[in-house]
Amino acid sequence: MKEVSLKDVTLVIGLITGFVFMISFVAFYTHSLLHSGDFCSCTEQIPILIIIVASSGLFVGSFAYYLLIDRIVRSWKAKCDLEKSLAPFLKLLNRDEEKVVRLLLQRKKLSQASIPKLTELSRVKTTRVLQKLEDKGIVKREKRGKTNIVELGEHLRKLIE
Repeated sequence: MKEVSLKDVTLVIGLITGFVFMISFVAFYTHSLLHSGDFCSCTEQIPILIIIVASSGLFVGSFAYYLLIDRIVRSWKAKCDLEKSLAPFLKLLNRDEEKVVRLLLQRKKLSQASIPKLTELSRVKTTRVLQKLEDKGIVKREKRGKTNIVELGEHLRKLIE
C-alpha cells in the first residue's frame, strides 16, 4: 500500500507557495510603480502579467493534483480493501478486542496508556484485552519506561503490508 509521501506534499506546498510569492511580488511591484509615478507604457501590461501568473499557478496546482490524486485514491482503495479482507478475521474477536485491533490497524503503534482513552475501555479491561490478544499472537507489547508500546504482531503486519 503506497501512501502519499511527505516529499510529495512538500513539493506541492512549495509550488503553491512559490506562485503565491510570485503573484505577491508582481502585485507589490505594480503598486509601488503606480504610487511612485514611475508608471510608463512598458508597465501597462503588468495587470495582464498578474492574470497570466495566476493562471499558471492554477495550472501548476492542477498538475500537482493530477500527479497526486492517483496515489491518494490508490491509498484510500487499499485501505478499504484491507478493511473488507480483515472483516471476517475481526468478527472472530470479541467487541473489545476488535476495538483495539482496529485502532492498531489505523495507528500502527500506540502506547498502552493511550488505548483506554481512544477506545473508552478501562485500564484494567485494556490490559486484559491486550493480554488475550498477545496470547493469540495478534499484538506485541514492548516495555518502554513505565508503559508498553503496543503494535500488531509480526504475522499480521506482514499480511497487511
